[in-house]
Amino acid sequence: MTILLYPLAVLAGLAAALQGSANGALTGRAGLGPTLVLNSVVVTIGSLVLFFAGGSRSLSGLGGAPWSHYLGGICGLAIIAIMSLVVPRIGNATALALVVLGQGGMGLFIDHFGLIGMRTIPLSGTRIGGALLLVAGVVLLRR
Repeated sequence: MTILLYPLAVLAGLAAALQGSANGALTGRAGLGPTLVLNSVVVTIGSLVLFFAGGSRSLSGLGGAPWSHYLGGICGLAIIAIMSLVVPRIGNATALALVVLGQGGMGLFIDHFGLIGMRTIPLSGTRIGGALLLVAGVVLLRR
């Protein structure tokens, strides 16, 4: 079943590319604040549908987690806001390549130190080589 996670990750990448362009266009037309409000409303409605459709009736599991477990919402807001401003100015491919570079770098850091409850995956030459390939991809995708 793990193999099914790969196409899902690709689907997330497709959505991220579409999201950046759509939000960038909407920000140019309506401004950053209204774009973020619209995104928040859509995410809230979708989240409530999934919450109730999943049979969950309690948010009690959210309480008492380490502070680092609550960073997701702040990061989501940052991603939407930053990409809404950046994509129209530097292009979708370059912006997404930079996002992937940032994700890869932070992913290596989180893995190496086992942060936020993740299992530890030590830094290796192969993993550093992969990160360098991400840098090369950014260089090649620039305008």
